[in-house]
Amino acid sequence: MINPTPSNEPDPAEGAAATHYILGGAHIGVAIAERLRAEGQQVAIVDEPSPSEDIPSVVGDPAAMDVLAESGVEDASTVIAATKSDRRNLLIAQLVGVQFDVPRVLALVNDPSRRGAFADAGHEPLCVTTMLSEAVGEVV
Repeated sequence: MINPTPSNEPDPAEGAAATHYILGGAHIGVAIAERLRAEGQQVAIVDEPSPSEDIPSVVGDPAAMDVLAESGVEDASTVIAATKSDRRNLLIAQLVGVQFDVPRVLALVNDPSRRGAFADAGHEPLCVTTMLSEAVGEVV
């Protein structure tokens, strides 16, 4: 089920697809989407349940083929797999890259030791743990 889209945003299910899709992630996914949107990017979220009323979204499992097809993800220039699970993010990244031929797939990684597996699979890993520790190191 597609959430109502704000009047100034294209509906991702009507062909005017967002160029960036955030798959899962709850509050992290919303934060990423809000940041991209603030930078003028088109963005949509696929998650269960929908984490935002302000960003175009498709409610559903971001690892389900039918949900991804409904979302219009095949037209995305970038997809970010942002669930809480490294394994699920790798699965979603593989699915999107192979089934929908998305040119750029980023995936959140929580455990730094798994970063290589994501890179070896052809995805851009974003290690949350490393980025957070580096950010704290800059502030302290």
